[in-house]
Amino acid sequence: AILILVVVMVLGQFGVQTTSIIAAIGAIGLAIGLALQGTLQNIAAGIMLLALRPFRIGEYVEVGVISGTIEEIGLFATTLRTVEGVYVLAPNSTLWNQPVRNFTRNGVRRADITLTIGSWNDIDLAQKTMLGVAATERRVRREPAPIAFVATIGDSNVAITLRYWTSAADFFATQIDLTKRAKQAFDSEGISIPAPPPEPPRQEASATRQ
Repeated sequence: AILILVVVMVLGQFGVQTTSIIAAIGAIGLAIGLALQGTLQNIAAGIMLLALRPFRIGEYVEVGVISGTIEEIGLFATTLRTVEGVYVLAPNSTLWNQPVRNFTRNGVRRADITLTIGSWNDIDLAQKTMLGVAATERRVRREPAPIAFVATIGDSNVAITLRYWTSAADFFATQIDLTKRAKQAFDSEGISIPAPPPEPPRQEASATRQ
């Protein structure tokens, strides 16, 4: 910048009109500044992410519409892998300027599984059955203790929810396994799940036109 200023001053001493040169230099500088604005923001955000560590490699996070496991934190962008195995490259400024939900940092997570039963079933038995399933699952934490409760009541059905705490690493696997085991336990206890309502009969095509 100093060299450019000296050159302009020397040209001015030789009678060269420097107004247009200064204007051109200013326009070029502005264009370069605007072009680098996003890059500089990403670098600054990358430094803040590395310093404050709202997430680390291997942690599962959700930032806006982006969610996945952190694979790499770079100076310009961060790499994530979604639960579907999709590779995501997110600019650091995007991650820094939005609230970060870190599902791994605390080590434990609360989870729910919900099964819908017919309203004619014994609700207390259904809740007791779900708690029994949780009691035999080693990945379910004893504190806070699991609870089972009525989530919703419909015209002919009742939704029973089992709420429990487990390690963040076991979150998805535990949900899958407990849902299956709870359904099997309901079957053993004779607790039935309402059948879907029958489809309305299809109307026959109108009579053939005369």
